[in-house]
Amino acid sequence: MKKIAISIAVAVVVIGAAIGGDYWYKRQNEPPPVVVYKDIDEMDRDIERLESLQKAGRLKWQEAYRLGVAYIQRGRVSDAARTLDDVVKRHPDFYKTYESLGMAYYRMDDMEKAIATWEKAVKMSPQAAHLEDMIARAKQRVEFKKRISVLEQEIKQGSADWQKKFELAALYLGMRRADEAKALLEDVLKVKRDSPELYDAVAQTYAVSGDFEKAVDAEKKAVKLKPSDENLKKRLAEMQRLRDAIKKGEYHKKAGDRQ
Repeated sequence: MKKIAISIAVAVVVIGAAIGGDYWYKRQNEPPPVVVYKDIDEMDRDIERLESLQKAGRLKWQEAYRLGVAYIQRGRVSDAARTLDDVVKRHPDFYKTYESLGMAYYRMDDMEKAIATWEKAVKMSPQAAHLEDMIARAKQRVEFKKRISVLEQEIKQGSADWQKKFELAALYLGMRRADEAKALLEDVLKVKRDSPELYDAVAQTYAVSGDFEKAVDAEKKAVKLKPSDENLKKRLAEMQRLRDAIKKGEYHKKAGDRQ
């Protein structure tokens, strides 16, 4: 009986250890929950709490991931990249970390790192397939940068004609460098005044800058030069609508005013 009791006791201890180990493993590898903040104040309080745990060396990888995502939402992308990179080292099997880290790199304009990081996420999980679009967009930005560098050098050397200046302005616009695009297009207009595409591009740069009055004026010139183009007419109508809405106070130029 004594031997049987000992055997039962040993079995209970072994089973208990196995259950406890399995529970601990699941706790350590449990994916972090999706967090939705009610407002910026709530986000800031959570960031402060998580940073305190981080300084104390008690931040779990799931909490570090949460902190990295909060940093991205708060616009602190360099802090996000540093934090999420540490999460990857601590727990390399969670694809969403790569997804968020790639976004941090993208917003830092480090397209090469963004692409490499997102490609890892896609390889890890079929749930990351949506990142293919972001990878393609990042690759396009890389190509834009290369072409911009070539055209800028040609302009600097004085070997670029108006078409290349127009191309560079379009690339600037695609990279959201509206002020540079506008300055270049206005320079091109000094020698080229019969291109509807040129006036259309000028209108778009003004629209991006929030100056819909000048955008409408430029788009009207584009339509006048090419009255059969329905796309130009649609853009003109939309710009006129936005201009009129601003005048009536129904639309604010700044993104922050619309939130």
